[in-house]
Amino acid sequence: MLSAVGYEELPWYIDPNERDLIPRSARRRISTTYQASIPASIANLSPAVPEAISARIDDLLMRLARFDEAQAARGYDLPALLLRSESAASSQIEHLTSSVRNVALAELSNDAPANARIVQGNVAAMREALRLPPDISIAQIEAIHRSLIEPTGASFGGELRDEQVWVGGTAYSPHGALFVPPVPSRIKGCLEDLVAFVGRDDVSPIAKAAIAHAQFETIHPFIDGNGRTGRVLLHRILRNEGVLTRTTLPVSAGLLHDVDAYMEAIEAYQGGDYLPIVESVLNALELALVIGRRVSGLIDDVMEDWRSVISERVGSAIWRLPPLLAEQPVVTIAYVAEHLAITPRAASTLVARASEYGMLRPLGSRRRGDFYQSDELIDVLEEISSMSGIRRMLAR
Repeated sequence: MLSAVGYEELPWYIDPNERDLIPRSARRRISTTYQASIPASIANLSPAVPEAISARIDDLLMRLARFDEAQAARGYDLPALLLRSESAASSQIEHLTSSVRNVALAELSNDAPANARIVQGNVAAMREALRLPPDISIAQIEAIHRSLIEPTGASFGGELRDEQVWVGGTAYSPHGALFVPPVPSRIKGCLEDLVAFVGRDDVSPIAKAAIAHAQFETIHPFIDGNGRTGRVLLHRILRNEGVLTRTTLPVSAGLLHDVDAYMEAIEAYQGGDYLPIVESVLNALELALVIGRRVSGLIDDVMEDWRSVISERVGSAIWRLPPLLAEQPVVTIAYVAEHLAITPRAASTLVARASEYGMLRPLGSRRRGDFYQSDELIDVLEEISSMSGIRRMLAR
């Protein structure tokens, strides 16, 4: 059985000079002590999943394996596209939004909007997580967080917090907060307990990923970026467990589909009930698989259309452009030259030809040169990177 989080009462100090700057309504809530949570240990937890849910998990694992296997036969990187959708949806859960184009621009230029750089950090963190060795450690979790935060220019990436944080309430104190994570001195021990649980081989993969994610959110080990880091960790566990070894599914899009149920499930977990978060992640994965299949069909159609119009001989560099655009739907001539290993002059000619075919469209000059985007790929990505777009896709 999972125990509910415990609490400990601790002193709260605020500088008298700062207190005078706090609005009276908030000041009345502040007292000399506060309660911080003590997460339950899960290292030895043996979660029991009801038969009906277990059957759904087994069925989903088989369908995920078939979808994952199919990616090996594709001539382009569908996982790279779905990774972008996952990162955008995960950021939207935290109320961070940006266009797909601006996120792609953020990978090529520092002249992108702030929110685009934040979402691009999520893309970088996902890539970092999926490159890491299989054994999850505290150092790996720190590396994922560092990749997430660095594109924003903040200096705390990868550093476990050394101050108290809280969720909800006011910015002035933890009094009245929705949840107060553990004090900094408990973080390392809590993460060691989490890592021990993740390392076990006797827990269902989806139950393990869901419980580990909820436990991570309960620990809240960083000053900021915990939600996004925790969802990246969920993907890392699914990869470790062999659930998705070749592809990435937009699990966060599934969570975003019913974000209230997701938040309630984490709250229930903190109250000692892990089944709601297991069901929430299971529901999200089922929905993500539907999205993944529909997106793969749409992208297959785009790629086939491009193949039908290219008149250059097989082996010409332009045949290698579509897979590159699947990874990076906004490019510069310099980017194309570097990644296709051709000269800038040849890349310029290739981009001009691709623009004639309708594969690319010039965006106009920015500080770092001319940018070109694939409208068709951007349109697909935009549709699966917002809740309204996901609902339209599912309604077809």
